[in-house]
Amino acid sequence: MKVTVVTVTYGNRYIYLSQVIEACIKQFVDKIIIVSNGSEESALKQLKQLSVANNCIKLIDLEENTGSANGFYQGLKEAHNSGAEFIWILDDDNKPLENALLELKMFWQTNTLSNKESALLSYRKDREIFKKAIQSSNPYFMLGTRNSFLGFSVLSKLKKILFKDNVYYNPDITHGKVAVAPYGGLFFHSNLIDEIGLPDKDFFLYADDHDFSYRITQGKGEIILVLKSELEDLETSFHLKKSKSILNTRYFGTDSKKAIFYSVRNNVFFEKKFRNNILLYNCNKITYLILLFIIMIFNPRNFWKFSVIINAINDSKKFKEND
Repeated sequence: MKVTVVTVTYGNRYIYLSQVIEACIKQFVDKIIIVSNGSEESALKQLKQLSVANNCIKLIDLEENTGSANGFYQGLKEAHNSGAEFIWILDDDNKPLENALLELKMFWQTNTLSNKESALLSYRKDREIFKKAIQSSNPYFMLGTRNSFLGFSVLSKLKKILFKDNVYYNPDITHGKVAVAPYGGLFFHSNLIDEIGLPDKDFFLYADDHDFSYRITQGKGEIILVLKSELEDLETSFHLKKSKSILNTRYFGTDSKKAIFYSVRNNVFFEKKFRNNILLYNCNKITYLILLFIIMIFNPRNFWKFSVIINAINDSKKFKEND
């Protein structure tokens, strides 16, 4: 089984990417495709030096940041067109732990996954919700309660208040199905791209990975999370950072207008695929926005973000409307 790693980097993140590349080489990856999505000059120089020193590395320089959707589009296209057998997608801060790749290979072979329209997924501890999904035998668990708005549900909040959320992990459950997956850790046969296509560049940033992976489970395939194949996230994404203050929100974790806008627009667009009660959905939406507005009032430095969020929600109504 020959494996090609596809990763996308930007800015000045060489300190993370270098650790990822080192771990991949130690695990005998056959080829590594690095897409530089607008890396800073110093980081790009290091990337070029790295590719010269290692024959297995192919560097694609996009010169400017074109978004994760296009970055992975270009990387996966290159891997597919260059004859890759298996593809393992990693974010530039997803460091494979010992035997992470070996566990994927063994699982694929042991379970005779001849269905090349399926995929495996490495486990990342800061994405524990995926582990909960297989423990509860609910592949859609990570998408939140049906009819929730940006993951917020009045009924779910009340349930958490009234009933303590005790999670018991069965150690015998080491793998299971999930409906969607992030790019980081997704492992599949290259032929899968012939069936589901490449990432949708129109997403630009955020939810493009869910859109891409959801095509697998909505087709003839499945995505199986393999807990024994583990990745270490060297940096926590802004929308996963938890705050101890009740008067806080994930949007305080970044001042990037683009990150906030595309995170909201794309996720609102994607979650509509699972909406079946418009009244309940709108109730969750209104409650969420009222609470968010109150939180923003108490944090005037961040209040400008509320208008960005409203604009993103409005834009989600016309996004992809001609498809």
